[in-house]
Amino acid sequence: AQALLHQCAPRGPSAGRRAPRVRRSAMPKSKRNVKVSLTKTKKRPRDKKDALIEEIRGCCEKFSRLYLLSVENERNTFLQVVRQKFRPGRLVCAKNKVMQVALGTTPAQECQDGVHQIAERIAGQCALLFTDQAPADVQSFLAEHRPIDFARAGCKATDTVVLPRGQDALAKLPHSIESHLRHLGMPTQLLEGKIHLLGDYTVCKAGQELTSDSAQILKLLELKQAQFSMSVEARWHKGGEFKDCQDLED
Repeated sequence: AQALLHQCAPRGPSAGRRAPRVRRSAMPKSKRNVKVSLTKTKKRPRDKKDALIEEIRGCCEKFSRLYLLSVENERNTFLQVVRQKFRPGRLVCAKNKVMQVALGTTPAQECQDGVHQIAERIAGQCALLFTDQAPADVQSFLAEHRPIDFARAGCKATDTVVLPRGQDALAKLPHSIESHLRHLGMPTQLLEGKIHLLGDYTVCKAGQELTSDSAQILKLLELKQAQFSMSVEARWHKGGEFKDCQDLED
């Protein structure tokens, strides 16, 4: 038996060595387990900010008038109408700090004579309008351009909305949305394929801020309570003329 084991034993320089282990390729990590934060936003590159600052300063040189506008219930679609109206003028909606740096907040830093007075008054939701059109033309258009859109959460309700008990108030809505209405806090029930409101329901009260639920309900009911508006807070004319007023008559 010993002789047989001796014959079967490996011979040569590799005798007594262990067989090499075969490396298995690692499985790729699943991307499903990666947590992605939805609150992260990409910072605007410095070169884009510098380009915007130079563009604002170029508009001060190109156009003879600058208007500081306050904006309420800003919507991109409504701003596009304003841009088209005052072309080839330029409507700038950017961060307040960027617009202030571009114009200059002191007489030593200002890009044009007297324009720092506009920069000092930039606060809240506002925009800069560069154009050659007269103040009366600007004021008349902004007074007429006041479209209405659906209100968003955080806006103040302009009207009190109370839905009566029964099925008439929700008759236009499809029956498939009934569970979503209950999720929004409405006392509803689906009977014979129709949505019934089990009691009077107050969606919002005038003067109070809208919650996300009440804003969704108003949109489902196609009730618009947010009026877009722009008004002139101050104006500047090339050469140093400045006026802080609401009346734009020359």
